[in-house]
Amino acid sequence: MSDSSEIEHVADLPGVVRELGELGSGTLITEEGIGHLFNRCERSVQRAIERGELPPPTRLFGKKTWTVGAILEHITDRLQAEASERDRMDEKIRTLNS
Repeated sequence: MSDSSEIEHVADLPGVVRELGELGSGTLITEEGIGHLFNRCERSVQRAIERGELPPPTRLFGKKTWTVGAILEHITDRLQAEASERDRMDEKIRTLNS
């Protein structure tokens, strides 16, 4: 299988949001747009913001708006924080088992 067909195949899998990665980091996206990308209603997007799963938006023309770059950066930061926490827990367990 070629690289491009592998990418196309992976992008068709459930849970893969290829469109977000294809947009430029400066692309503006509204709450409605995020809901569409993740196949969620706007209230679900609001709850994701409340839980810290999405960064706080800014208002533009009365609509909650983000840049794609801000969303991707927030997700990356959360993944790194979780990895750091996992590493701290692993070290704590190793220390306790010593």
